[in-house]
Amino acid sequence: MDQTVPTSGRNPPSSDDVPTAPTSSALRFSTFDPSDHRLQIINDDKLFSPIVAEYMKKHWCLADKGFDYNVVAVFGSQSTGKSTLLNRLFGTNFDVMNESTGRQQTTKGIWVSKADSHNTLVLDVEGTDGGERFEDQDFERKSALFSLAISEVVIVNIYENNIGLYNGANLGLLKTVLDVNLQLFQQAGSPKTCLHFVIRDFTAQTPLERLQATIMGYLEKIWDSLAKPAAKANCSIHDFFVFNITGLPHKIFARDAFESSVSKLRVRFSDKSAPDYVFTPDLHKRVPADGFGAFANSIWDRISLSKELDLPTQTQLLAVHRCDEIAREVFDEKFIGSAEELRVVDGGRVLENFGVIANNVVDECLARFDEAGSRYNEAVFKRKHAEFFKRMSTYLLPMYHQQLANVARMCLDTFTKSVASNLAAEAESGATLNFSRVAQAATTTGEATFREYSSASRLKNAEDWTPDVQFGQLVAEMDKISSEKRKEAIDKMCTGVEKLAVAALQEAVVGRLNDTTNTVGMWKDIIHSLRDAMNLSEVQIEKKGSGFEGSPDELKAWKATLKWQIWVGLLDSLKKETSDDAMLARLKGIFESKFRYDDKGVPRLWNLDDPIDIFYSSSVEDAEKALNVYAKMDFPLKLIGEDILEDQRFDPLCVSIIPAHRLQSIRDRFKKEANVMYVEAKRSMVVTTARIPPWFFALTLILGWNELMMVLFNPVYFALLAIFAGGFYISWQYGLIGPIYKVVKATLSEVGSQAVHELKKNGVDVPAFFGGDIDNEDKETKIKRRGTNRDRESRRTRSEKSESSQSFEMEERQG
Repeated sequence: MDQTVPTSGRNPPSSDDVPTAPTSSALRFSTFDPSDHRLQIINDDKLFSPIVAEYMKKHWCLADKGFDYNVVAVFGSQSTGKSTLLNRLFGTNFDVMNESTGRQQTTKGIWVSKADSHNTLVLDVEGTDGGERFEDQDFERKSALFSLAISEVVIVNIYENNIGLYNGANLGLLKTVLDVNLQLFQQAGSPKTCLHFVIRDFTAQTPLERLQATIMGYLEKIWDSLAKPAAKANCSIHDFFVFNITGLPHKIFARDAFESSVSKLRVRFSDKSAPDYVFTPDLHKRVPADGFGAFANSIWDRISLSKELDLPTQTQLLAVHRCDEIAREVFDEKFIGSAEELRVVDGGRVLENFGVIANNVVDECLARFDEAGSRYNEAVFKRKHAEFFKRMSTYLLPMYHQQLANVARMCLDTFTKSVASNLAAEAESGATLNFSRVAQAATTTGEATFREYSSASRLKNAEDWTPDVQFGQLVAEMDKISSEKRKEAIDKMCTGVEKLAVAALQEAVVGRLNDTTNTVGMWKDIIHSLRDAMNLSEVQIEKKGSGFEGSPDELKAWKATLKWQIWVGLLDSLKKETSDDAMLARLKGIFESKFRYDDKGVPRLWNLDDPIDIFYSSSVEDAEKALNVYAKMDFPLKLIGEDILEDQRFDPLCVSIIPAHRLQSIRDRFKKEANVMYVEAKRSMVVTTARIPPWFFALTLILGWNELMMVLFNPVYFALLAIFAGGFYISWQYGLIGPIYKVVKATLSEVGSQAVHELKKNGVDVPAFFGGDIDNEDKETKIKRRGTNRDRESRRTRSEKSESSQSFEMEERQG
């Protein structure tokens, strides 16, 4: 045991010099206070705080520190300056006594806070021997044992003039605590606890070593008097405890010396490099920081259940027995039957007046319990009243949870229908869809409805009746449904924009592909149309997507998806428009526009002087050049856009629109069609050039000059010629040549038939008269005529094949 050695340290908080009045601790016991780091871990009703873990995480920031923290507590008589000492040593703000208002109890229960500069939890324990509790020493014993069990260091605050006194030095209480601690918590090999005696108002008239010897003598005498278990019979007090002692001068009359000694002592608690550092590794309880709350709670529960510390009176025993009997009778006879009305919630029904029924039942049962039990010990009665209420609350709690589950299901159904109906209404109105507003409105309504039902269904003063779990599940389900509906709406929006952009692109692409008069720059025009469609989709997405409140990453993903779909739509359109039949039709159109029509679009009439072979070759060449243009996209790939090129699905080979095998097939089919048109052109050339030569008209004029003059100078002949010429002209103008020819032919045929009939009627052998069988002759003539026609057709076919083969040979030579 060493006296505090001189060393430098930070100045203590000056706020401790000003006494503060005790503050209300009710809220700091069960409700998180963001403005105060103090927590009443055990209140004056001996209840353990349920929010220790929350303070460890939010206020003290120790939950993730593992074993890197320490625990210190103070123990001593009331009004001996324990809180002041802790504030000076650790920078805490525990309430201290206001001496001007009288000496009274300041600390109630056990308070805990964190040191301001290091990871140390500081416990301020209610003082012993206080007049407020009179002869009730139950809490004194339990709080002292609790501090000893969970702390690495227990500061025993004692006045110098009380050393040597049994009660004044709390030796009787210390004996009880050491005895129970040895039975409940101390095991062989368990961490030791440091008892650090701080001698207040130390004058140094009695050397500190003599005071140390006196204290140790008392402690060893107490240890020897304890009834130790067999396994610990030979253990020394030093096997379980480490002892230190420090003297502090008077706080008022030796202020400077007091402050200096406190500063030195502070270093021993805060500076790990100090040679006399108090928190040595062998003192640590090896409890992780995130488990401290549960550890301390279990220690307090065990202490609370210890019979060695709980010494009830006969009055208390009687009160316990009778209150238990009364509670059991009321519970079995009244409560169980009345609570059955709430069972309807098990069938999935929402009970509108659940809270009213539950509170009425509990209030009636409590009233019956209070009427009979209030005559017994007040403390026991209050405790049993709370226990009876807790029993009924626990019984009804599953029904409350089922009621909340039914309410959550009802709110979820309402939410789903509301979102669907409001989205449909906005779609019908034609306005820009604002999904976020619709979903938020439905969510707000659902949450408000749930809170209203949960509040109305709650049992008064039942702290564990909380709707947090069901509310969290409801919110999660609404978020899930909202996400699903949002995804459906986004998909629908993207599909609509995609259809709009792809339709505009396909119209532009088809028009450009069909413009066979100019294939130069065709692919750049198509890619420009693609970029236009993509830009259109971006504008539409930004406009329509604003109602979804999408993040920049989401908006980017939507645009990228649409661009890819538009690109796929372009490829599909190109695949359809470059089918074999479509390409063959385009090539024929190109060939015909060059071969059959001149530069002005006038149809050609071929004659022998026209270079038909040159026109044919040029037209075929233009068509094949166009085919090569259609076969592959010819433009810099960067024009497509980085979004498409960087997509893993992009295939560089997709720029080849028509593969080689199809290209050859289309070319072969086109050449066959072109050859047919070439042969027809050749044939038309023969027809247009087969006319009477000019010299024949000159010869006719010379040989028939006399006859011509006779007709011209003879009035009769000239008149007849004029009549025939005028009639022929009129017939020609009105298209009567054909009908007149048919009428004359039919007339002559009928005259011949009538003549033959009359000859036969008069007994003339017509065949013999004409020197043969007319019918046979007609048959032979017909047969000969048919044979002549067949020969003529055969020669024509051979001529066409010969011309076709010559054309192919000429193309091959040119190739």
